[in-house]
Amino acid sequence: MSRASEVYSLSKGYSPFIYKSEMGYMYCFPVSSGHAELSVEFPISEQDLEILKSDAFRFKAFYFILFRETQATFGTGHPNPRRYTFEEFEAVKKRVLYLPEIELKNYIKLFSKQMNLADDYFKTFSKNVFGKRS
Repeated sequence: MSRASEVYSLSKGYSPFIYKSEMGYMYCFPVSSGHAELSVEFPISEQDLEILKSDAFRFKAFYFILFRETQATFGTGHPNPRRYTFEEFEAVKKRVLYLPEIELKNYIKLFSKQMNLADDYFKTFSKNVFGKRS
């Protein structure tokens, strides 16, 4: 995963970005858990790219959900580490990019509760990753 062919991101550094490859657009995101760190990438459509470019809230929510879900699959001392699957990615993409905004906000609240996160964790996560633009 290289930023040399990047076509879109909200920030530089340890954050998600989209690049164009010979195969199409790829959504790339870093994930860490304990001492382990991964770079993960999956294909997205041009329509997905346009949604992510036009809606910073969805871009941030997409990374938030993907980060937490992927993080739960590996890491130091994880009893059953595994790869985050394309099917899991697609399910998150469908929900985050295509739900009406009010339903997405409710989903983020429910997701945070299920992950045992504070109510304002999404805001804190977004500010830490994307800076003051959050």
